[in-house]
Amino acid sequence: MGKISLFVLSTILLFGLFACSNSQYANDYANQHMGKHNKQSSKTNIVEVKKTVWSQLSAEQKEWVNGTWEDGNVSKITLNQNMIIHLDDQSYQGEEVYLIDYPTKNTGMPNNMIVYADLETLDYIGNGLVD
Repeated sequence: MGKISLFVLSTILLFGLFACSNSQYANDYANQHMGKHNKQSSKTNIVEVKKTVWSQLSAEQKEWVNGTWEDGNVSKITLNQNMIIHLDDQSYQGEEVYLIDYPTKNTGMPNNMIVYADLETLDYIGNGLVD
């Protein structure tokens, strides 16, 4: 009788473990696929930012870049006056903007060019200072 009770109890616990692990797997699977969807839409947005800002750069700036619009890295940053070469429009000071960092053909340091753009309109704001 004791062996049968132990077997039944073990079986119930085993099914309970399977049920919990399967729901956790389902949640992980759903989160993983939702994350991929969010990354894809975010990636599309980054491509749009890169293309739009690139089209606003001067021919000299484009010539200075080592590559094309695809080689820029996009991030967001809060802009202050010490981060930009000429901040004529003071409305951007303290605001979050896009920072696009392009590699340049310069063999010395610094070898990058920083460009700022408006989050909403993707308008070119100006160039950033580099170390």
